Amino acid sequence: MLTLNQIAPPINTKTINGEEINLHSLQGKKVLIKFHRFSGCPVAQNEVNEYIQRQKELFSAGIETIVFLHNNKEKVLPVFKELPGFHMIADREKMFYKTYQAQFSWKPMFSPASWRAIFSAFFHGYFPRFTKFQGGVIGIPADFLLDEKSRIVDIHYGRHFGDSWSVSDVLRKLN
Repeated sequence: MLTLNQIAPPINTKTINGEEINLHSLQGKKVLIKFHRFSGCPVAQNEVNEYIQRQKELFSAGIETIVFLHNNKEKVLPVFKELPGFHMIADREKMFYKTYQAQFSWKPMFSPASWRAIFSAFFHGYFPRFTKFQGGVIGIPADFLLDEKSRIVDIHYGRHFGDSWSVSDVLRKLN
């Protein structure tokens, strides 16, 4: 697993809108990197949409957000949109998941905490989008907060499907 104070592995790819995103070009800014499952996952929909709705708060705090989903962009585009400072990456081959050592395991499928997160997503109006499933159902969230020099200052490898930092968690980490 990646460790605190190491320089984050490079990211040089395109967003779902075709924009170039290069972690090196974001030096001088704080960067939040989030790994979620796929765009059809109700838990990922719930959590990513919180970031979309509250992106202005993060952007105002000087944070660029990069979210990875293990879909192709055709599965992501109808579900999520990019905003200034909020970048969505479709990583169908899970290349960046491997680089950042985001985990894939069957164990969380049977975790009561995963099922609580799923039912919470249902309660918030997010349901499985079976046509958007891609890349398997076993991904676990991972979160990385980088400083202005692309050094990892905080890490969270999730233990179940809903174990990911909220926007409030990230904003508290800045204080």
